[in-house]
Amino acid sequence: MSEPVAAIFYNDQQPDKIFYQGLALQQLGEANEASQRFENLISYGRAHINDKVKMDFFAVSLPDLMIFDDDLNLRNILHCYYLMALGYLGLKDYELATLYFDKVLELDKTHSGAILHSEYARQAVLL
Repeated sequence: MSEPVAAIFYNDQQPDKIFYQGLALQQLGEANEASQRFENLISYGRAHINDKVKMDFFAVSLPDLMIFDDDLNLRNILHCYYLMALGYLGLKDYELATLYFDKVLELDKTHSGAILHSEYARQAVLL
């Protein structure tokens, strides 16, 4: 699957996989296909950043009791910022990637994907 989704349920497509698909496609010489993966991440993030998320009380595929103690709108914003950051990172726009990773980390200092990939972006600038 190469299209981003909301990633609220534990079995939803994770954006990191799409990002790494794009990197693999770059290595295989499929630059247009790789760019499309990265653009999809950015487009989805932009289109859904202001979505208001409601959870079905009877959702059975949640990883924990999120329905009782999680701010799903905040989770959506974090997810969209992260998608955009990964997309810009794949397109080698390190300034915008870093900007969006920083937005994620302002809201969630423990977001492991943002921590890892923001360091990747910062190191790429130095090369």
